[in-house]
Amino acid sequence: MLDSLDGNIEETLNRNLQSQRSLQLIVGGERFFPERRLYLRAEAYYMRLANLVSYEIDNVRVEYSGHNDAYGHTYGLDLQLRGEFVPGLESWFNYSFLVSKENFHERFEGEEGYRSGWRPRPADQRHTFSAFVQDYIPGDKTWKLHMRGLFGSGLPYTPPVPGEQVTNSVQTQQPGPRMDGRYPEYRRVDVGATKIIRLFDRAVSGPMTMTLTAEVLNLFDMTNTVAYNWDADFNRIPTHLTPRALNVRMRLKF
Repeated sequence: MLDSLDGNIEETLNRNLQSQRSLQLIVGGERFFPERRLYLRAEAYYMRLANLVSYEIDNVRVEYSGHNDAYGHTYGLDLQLRGEFVPGLESWFNYSFLVSKENFHERFEGEEGYRSGWRPRPADQRHTFSAFVQDYIPGDKTWKLHMRGLFGSGLPYTPPVPGEQVTNSVQTQQPGPRMDGRYPEYRRVDVGATKIIRLFDRAVSGPMTMTLTAEVLNLFDMTNTVAYNWDADFNRIPTHLTPRALNVRMRLKF
């Protein structure tokens, strides 16, 4: 679906478009450590991709090419350690390694060659790590504290290059080498506290309790970039994600 300049919607349909295909090989294993009630999970995978429909991510908007213009591959490793470091409270650590690349068919490479050769796919995020840890306040199990940490290496993006010169002072911009740039790393730490209050001993299915949770999201107010805009001089203007924020919620169980 395309929006025309007059605001009307014009419909285009590629009747020769084929379904995207993948051949996947996945190997995984799990080990349980009963003395610590810990699970260690590992999974490695390889995917051969065909009939790909390439796409671009502009901020939160996904734009598909509408053609089976590429083929590619994806491989990686997922690791997870999960268990009760504190009895009764589950915590976990995750790590992922990922490589995802695509190669455009010759007729879709473009005259400038900006799509030639193996290029990172938009989701090609090499390293990601996340952790979630919980604990009780000593002597009072109605209070819980938790901390969440997130890290992700930079996702790729396509920077612009000078295009057609409209006037002496105005020059257009056009997409440059595909996925040739990388956003900065994503980093965030959240902390929170939860209080469980017993309201009544008898309710519909047991005691009625109220759970109050307060969280500080992005505790260290780290700057995370989700997209770039470009001014007339090709200077990058970043779009940032949410800064430090407070989140409060309440839940009733009866």
